[in-house]
Amino acid sequence: MLTIMHLAHSRSDRLIWLFEELGLEFGRDYEVQTFERNPETQRAPTEMKALHPFAKAPMLRDGDRVLIESGAIFEYMMARHGDAGLVPKSSDPDWPDYIQWLHFAEGSAMLPILLDHFQAAGLAGPPGESPLAAMAKSGMEQLFAYIESVLCERTFLAGERFTAADVMMGWVVEMIDFKGELGPYPSMQRYLKAIHARPAHQRAQRRAAQSAAAGTG
Repeated sequence: MLTIMHLAHSRSDRLIWLFEELGLEFGRDYEVQTFERNPETQRAPTEMKALHPFAKAPMLRDGDRVLIESGAIFEYMMARHGDAGLVPKSSDPDWPDYIQWLHFAEGSAMLPILLDHFQAAGLAGPPGESPLAAMAKSGMEQLFAYIESVLCERTFLAGERFTAADVMMGWVVEMIDFKGELGPYPSMQRYLKAIHARPAHQRAQRRAAQSAAAGTG
């Protein structure tokens, strides 16, 4: 049994989505163990340190092994448990874009998102007024414009078919929407509707909500 160590409203949501896209059955092939955030810091609880010293979600337990890092977990799962057609072959013209976007989500995209989160929380001075705020704003505008420019020309990020890179990057676009900043970007709006229409995404949202409500999978 595979176990996803999950924090509500976190990047671990997309790991549940990947499992559903791969056709894994909840309760038979995998379970979700949900942890509550520390109410003061809103960070992962100390209980997660018993599982891995880098106590962050997502984590994946497969037998005696615990893995961290979203991109690494994605590659591990699809190599060990089948990719359900979500990975282009390395000879496919879409493969370079696929591998770039798969890792862009936790690389280039994450830095401005985190900078913006820190400045908005007042961790670098008054929100919107610190040097960090200007850096975050510039980075976010660059990120939004880049994603929009790609989606203006194709249905999904790696081409005309949905791939695991869209599971990774879908969370990023959802965060942009959550912040209320998707309005000027019609291609990202169209993309968000397309991923939300996927049955696997809808099942994953229900799984995450149910697990959070129960406190465990």
